[in-house]
Amino acid sequence: MRFWARRRQPKSHGRESRGACPGGCHGSMMASMLASVLSVLLLALPALSEAVADGYHPPPDPGPHPACPADMRLVQGIHDDEMERLCLREKNDRCWSYVPHAVTTDGLRRSMRFCMDPYEAPNERGARPFVMKDFHQSQQWCEARGKRLCSEQEFETACEGPQVEPYFYGWAVDTSVCNSNKPWKAFDAAKLSAGGADARKEVERLWQGTASGAMQRCMTRDGIYDLLGNVEEWVTSREGRRWPGALMGGFWAKPWTGCRGTNDAHEPKFTFYEVGFRCCKDATP
Repeated sequence: MRFWARRRQPKSHGRESRGACPGGCHGSMMASMLASVLSVLLLALPALSEAVADGYHPPPDPGPHPACPADMRLVQGIHDDEMERLCLREKNDRCWSYVPHAVTTDGLRRSMRFCMDPYEAPNERGARPFVMKDFHQSQQWCEARGKRLCSEQEFETACEGPQVEPYFYGWAVDTSVCNSNKPWKAFDAAKLSAGGADARKEVERLWQGTASGAMQRCMTRDGIYDLLGNVEEWVTSREGRRWPGALMGGFWAKPWTGCRGTNDAHEPKFTFYEVGFRCCKDATP
């Protein structure tokens, strides 16, 4: 247990800084913090052990809601722009499990209510998710269907759920839930950027995705599949980021990625063999 995983947006640019006391902790402040941490651990560790032993079993898909189109699901919740969690197990400079319910929030808090596609585009169960689409192409595809790209805040709300968990299935990485633990393959950038048959062949060689809905446990309580793993997803960036779009959710070779793992390093014209998207829409009253 080494650090608070801090999510200050948008200054972090997808990274998590360390240190519960940015200016250093001394004397009574340190003692108070340690006492708080120990009390949280005593309460939370049994819950974490039970959750890991039992595994994640999502409830049945709630199905369509009158506030959304028939091919979407309703998502509701409270979203905090800034959040800290206490990391319990770190490996290779990544946090792989967090102390359950050891969460602090700050910044803007808002009530969220929106519709989200249950599957990555083309939003069809059993279909292969789109990849090699840039931010603007993804936007246009959604808009042509009366929808829009999901926002960062919508992605986080759908993924974290009412318990604001770091992974929609709990507080620790479980590589059996989603398609997120495939071996990474080196890619040929020249072939991917060449377009045409060369790019298609390279994408096919690299492909380790699964059909939408194939990972039956990789579903949120709201009926949203593959938010973590499979293909990374374009979202519209929160205010202050360098680009209008960012990537969230990781892909098939990023098992550590959680609900707030935002990658804002790419400009809108960026395409890649593992980058896709899904659509959202405002819910009717």
